[in-house]
Amino acid sequence: MDEPTQLRVLQHGQVSLLGQFTRSSNFTFLVECTLEAHSLRAVYKPARGQQPLWDFAAETLPKRETAAYLLCRAIGWDFVPPTVYRTEDLPAGEGSLQWFVEHDPEQHYFTLTEAERASLQPLALFDLLANNADRKGGHILRDEAGKLWAIDHALCFHAETKLRTVIWDFAGQPLGEALLNSLDALNLRLSPGQPFLREISRYLSAAESDSLRERCQKLLADGHFPFPAEDRRAFPWPPV
Repeated sequence: MDEPTQLRVLQHGQVSLLGQFTRSSNFTFLVECTLEAHSLRAVYKPARGQQPLWDFAAETLPKRETAAYLLCRAIGWDFVPPTVYRTEDLPAGEGSLQWFVEHDPEQHYFTLTEAERASLQPLALFDLLANNADRKGGHILRDEAGKLWAIDHALCFHAETKLRTVIWDFAGQPLGEALLNSLDALNLRLSPGQPFLREISRYLSAAESDSLRERCQKLLADGHFPFPAEDRRAFPWPPV
C-alpha cells in the first residue's frame, strides 16, 4: 500500500479495536483501519488517555506525534511511519493514528549492526530539530524488510531544551553537505507564511513553532552535531 493510500485509510477508514499496549504509560491501542478494499493496522493514541506531565500538556501528546511525521517528510526523510491526527469516528475520542510497523520487539537501537548505527545521522539530526525528550533504544524498529523506523514522538517540540536520546554516536562530528542542504531547505519552509509552517503549527503552539525554526537555524550556524549537555540529563530512562 503506498503512503497516500495509507494516510487516506488512517484519516477516513472505519476503526476497530484489536487490543491495548499494556506497557505504555498512556492509553495506546492497536486498531484496524478499513476503507473500501484497503485495510491496515495502526497505533491509536487518544488525547484523553494521556497521563499528565509537569512540562507537557497531556492533550497535546498525540498532536506531537503528527507534527513529528510532518517534520520528517518536510525535510525529505521517511523513517517516521505515516501518522494523522483524527477528530471523528474513533472509539475513545480524537487522537493520533500511526501505521503499525511489523517488527521483532527484541530488535532495537542496541542490537543494530555497526553499519546500521552509522546510518542514523538523519535520525540524530531529526531528534535535535524535534527536541526529542525521549529517544529510547526501543523507539527504533527494524521492519521485516530490514528498514529502520523511528516511533514514539509524543515528547517532542517543547519550547525549552529537553533533548534526551541514546544516539550520541555523532557528537562533535560535522554535518555533511546533504544534511546541511536539508536543513537549509527546511529553514525556508519554516519561514513566516509558508504552507508547511502553517500546517505544523496546527499541532504546536506558537512558541514551539518558533523554537523549531530557531533550532534549525542554530544547527545551520553551528554546522556540527552537539555533545551531550553537562548541566542536565541528556539520556532517557530507561534506555530501552
